[in-house]
Amino acid sequence: MTIELDGQSLTAADVISVARDQRPEVRLSDVSRTHLTRTRDYVESHWLKADAPPIYGFNTGVGKLKDSAIPLDQIGLFQEMLINSHSSGVGEPLPQEVVRATLLLRANAFARGCSGVRPELVERLLAMLNGDVLPFIPEAGSVGASGDLAPLAHMAGALVGHPQAEVFYGGQRLPARDALEAVGISPVEFKLAAKEGLALINGSTVTLAIAILAAHDARQLLANAEIALALSLEAMRGELAAFDPRIHEARPHHGQGTTADIVRRLTTGSQRCTEAARQVALPDEGRLPAQTIAARVQDAYSLRCAPQVHGPVREALAYVDQTLAREINSATDNPLIFEGEQGYEVLSGGNFHGQYLAQAMDLLAMVVTDLGSISERRTYRLLDPTMSYGLPSNLVAQLPGLNTGYSIAHCSMAAL
Repeated sequence: MTIELDGQSLTAADVISVARDQRPEVRLSDVSRTHLTRTRDYVESHWLKADAPPIYGFNTGVGKLKDSAIPLDQIGLFQEMLINSHSSGVGEPLPQEVVRATLLLRANAFARGCSGVRPELVERLLAMLNGDVLPFIPEAGSVGASGDLAPLAHMAGALVGHPQAEVFYGGQRLPARDALEAVGISPVEFKLAAKEGLALINGSTVTLAIAILAAHDARQLLANAEIALALSLEAMRGELAAFDPRIHEARPHHGQGTTADIVRRLTTGSQRCTEAARQVALPDEGRLPAQTIAARVQDAYSLRCAPQVHGPVREALAYVDQTLAREINSATDNPLIFEGEQGYEVLSGGNFHGQYLAQAMDLLAMVVTDLGSISERRTYRLLDPTMSYGLPSNLVAQLPGLNTGYSIAHCSMAAL
């Protein structure tokens, strides 16, 4: 399996596959390579000459130094110093799955063709990814407003073969130059051209990598929570009326309707979620076998209102997925280059800013917390015979006292 990058068609599923699972080979599409070459040829023939106008990041400094001209013979040195000055991250290394996703996403952003970098730069990113040469990127150092400057500078340091840059390769942490040489990526010391240093570090790509992995895991959590919900209904001989489609058609939110439909399908044919099953007296229920009880009528909120809680989680995840899908195929550095009728034009903007991702992840954190909260309440109910309609205390069927059961597991859930 091979994934071709064109800056327009990469999916979250592709990112997960590259970061975690199948690890397919990734290559730059021929169309993108041609586009990058054509754009870079124009940049070097028109903008990298003595009489060129000031162009941010190409022949000027960055940030507050945007009005400082960079002489042509010092542009290469400027790229090196830019990477050096921004390699200021601290903390433990990011997980390798995040680093793999970051390499992929940065290459794909360049493949869109708006950054003005050489195809050789993209090919080197992909050679590191395909060779599993993963830069040491400290987990802390980015505030997102200017993109992930410090984390991406550490990535760039490994890419160029900086003497102090480190990578993970073959289960070891070692100097980047040693790993590049071992894999056969040459030259070991890679010289950046004008604007390439800025292009490498100016974008919220690390944040995006983390967000894609978190959103994928959140969807798995939601799926597991709904399976656990159905099993909890089975265990406690719950009422299924709360999942009747007519209730959810009367309040037609897509998310809650979907949850109700999933629970109905999972409990189809259940012999426990019935009135007959509820009439059976369990040993810990505190009633005699011959004693009848009133109909259950309705269950507690953690069971009955699950569609109304899980539903907003599902809809929030849809918003998050939509935001991430757009970000995956976005050009996120500054400035950007666009082809027009009179050649190319360079425009300064703010696509590097991480607010879309920050807002999406704030929402993700909030709704996953809600999902965890209602799941914890269902777990507590399972452990208490007065709430579970007779299940053994702490779900200890044998050797109570010797066997503590699941009370401490639930305690951890409550703590989280």
